[in-house]
Amino acid sequence: RDNIRILREAHHYIGWQAKSGYDVSPAAEWLLDNFHIIEAQLREINDGLPRRYFRDLPVLQDEPLVGLPRIYGVAWAFVAHTDSAFNEDLLVRFLEAYETTRELTLGELWALPTTLRVLLIENLRRLAERVAANKAAREVANRCCDSIEAYPPARLDALLELLNRRGVGELFLAQVAQRLQDHRSAAETAALEWLQRVAPHLAEIQTRLPAAQAADNLSVGNAITSLRSIGDADWPDIVASTSVLIKLMLESPAFAAERDDTRDQTLHAIEKLTKKSGKSERVVAQRLLGFMRQAATEVVEG
Repeated sequence: RDNIRILREAHHYIGWQAKSGYDVSPAAEWLLDNFHIIEAQLREINDGLPRRYFRDLPVLQDEPLVGLPRIYGVAWAFVAHTDSAFNEDLLVRFLEAYETTRELTLGELWALPTTLRVLLIENLRRLAERVAANKAAREVANRCCDSIEAYPPARLDALLELLNRRGVGELFLAQVAQRLQDHRSAAETAALEWLQRVAPHLAEIQTRLPAAQAADNLSVGNAITSLRSIGDADWPDIVASTSVLIKLMLESPAFAAERDDTRDQTLHAIEKLTKKSGKSERVVAQRLLGFMRQAATEVVEG
């Protein structure tokens, strides 16, 4: 809810800027044009991961994600390594690599699509907040330059300190430099001298900022595209390809021959036995398969 609240605030501010005739970045345009997709994820998340289900998932024991569901950590790593881009084949390979060290439960795998949505919303919140803050920093710079006589160096120092706390001081400096490059009034000359004092490496800043903006543009585009793609993905196939439990059970010709709804009943029963016994899904499945083989042998011998 906090992510959505901040996203809405950022969306409102960026939209106001766009309607006022100000230029907006490609990342901001992505957010403006696709915000309905972000809003729709609220329903998907609320429907896909009830709180009681969330509480039943295994949790992480180590920082920085201690106490959060383990599948959140898996999704977090995948999103971080792909810069919010979603690819089914890559996800399957990622999960298979993870499970060489630690097996995921069936419940965790089915929680993955909703967990990925949560992570992408969190990423978009962070990016939208930065896009809006960057835009605000440029607007502050423009207003200062429009009334530069009212901003002696001491006042500019105080303003820069405030903007640095928000992480947008460099954007402010770059925009001031751009606005004052062709002006030479007394007040503007004083501001340029101030600029040279506080930003001796201004050229480096001006070179670095476009690259950072391009990275944000790509990340926002990836995240929004991925929110669409997650809904279109073949999750039954992804789960079947990566679930240790399903792979084990498919070794049984009887289970392999069952209809999907009957398989689901069997898998849910195994999940219940797992919780009651405290054993892993692999152990419960192996024990069940052993009983099935034993029963089949007795029938043949009988």
